[in-house]
Amino acid sequence: MKKIIVLAVIILCAAFAGSCMAAESQKLSTSPKQSMVDRNNDGKIDGVDIYDESGKVVKRGYDTNGDMNVENWETYDENTGMPIVVESDTAFLLQ
Repeated sequence: MKKIIVLAVIILCAAFAGSCMAAESQKLSTSPKQSMVDRNNDGKIDGVDIYDESGKVVKRGYDTNGDMNVENWETYDENTGMPIVVESDTAFLLQ
């Protein structure tokens, strides 16, 4: 009888752990992907591209003065791929 109870507990723990891992995997797959980029090919990161789940660029950030902080952001229309909002942020409040 003890073996059956221990086996049942192990099965329940494995099922719970599997469902937790599946939920975490789903959460990771729906989060935006980011790619750090060197836009001027000087060997230093000076921007970030943010992609949606389908791989389209939805936002781009630019470091315009070389201080390793993104000052300008462009948000792209999901249908046309054209920039719809351009923001400048010298206080670094936007992300």
